[in-house]
Amino acid sequence: MQMFEPLVGFVLDSGLSTQELHAILREAAVRSVASRQMETARRINISGIAASTGIPRAEISRILKSPAESQRQIIDRQQQSTNRILAVWHQDPIFTTPAGRPADLKIYGRGATFETLVKTHGRGIPTRAVLDELTRAGAAEVLSNGMLRVKTSIVVDRGVTPQAIRSFGERATELLSTMLQNMRQPESPKFIASISSTNISPAVIPLFRKELANKGTDFLADIDDSLTRENGGAIASRKTRRSTRVSVTIFYHELQRTAKSGKGIPKKRRNLRRES
Repeated sequence: MQMFEPLVGFVLDSGLSTQELHAILREAAVRSVASRQMETARRINISGIAASTGIPRAEISRILKSPAESQRQIIDRQQQSTNRILAVWHQDPIFTTPAGRPADLKIYGRGATFETLVKTHGRGIPTRAVLDELTRAGAAEVLSNGMLRVKTSIVVDRGVTPQAIRSFGERATELLSTMLQNMRQPESPKFIASISSTNISPAVIPLFRKELANKGTDFLADIDDSLTRENGGAIASRKTRRSTRVSVTIFYHELQRTAKSGKGIPKKRRNLRRES
């Protein structure tokens, strides 16, 4: 749970659904076991993958025969309900203007209303729950006349860019792979160390961040010089030695306490009435 909860948070912030996560996890499991088989036996055993993962052999064969990129193009993407609703709002002529743009919708009622949109494409989720999520994420807004206007075509947490997703993947892969290798080969662990302290005064945090940034930068610069020198001496013997990618990462983490002040009190939800 400690490992998967942050990953699920990342998945949801990126606009994916748990169904998409499940499909990606199945593909990752197949490719991971296949990679280990190639390292040890130099061949892929589909029955062995099925035995290890519980995934049917037909699905394993389909995954291995298809490029990794094409596996992500799922016919029924099983999107988050909010993103599926937004997609229909932008594309279905019932909910768009004559110019093809998403129309402002009445929230409740029959016909081309937001309630109809949610009932048709929300898979049983209450209309008000979808409305609250869209407005919370800034994907829609309730106008002064009571109409609902869409603002974005997809719900993605602000700051989650393709570059941020790629960086998250690279860092997570390096850290988790190192920890996994430490579990598999405890006699020769890769170096992982951390320090922590509690009851740090908030007044000290800015100074500590600055000091850590300066020392961390100097440390990484020294390591980079060492790697550059080693790499220069290895060029001549490149044909006789396999090259290895080495990565050194410094990260700083703060565990925020839950605020007990009145600032964290949520706004009272606006009551939206159905028309009689």
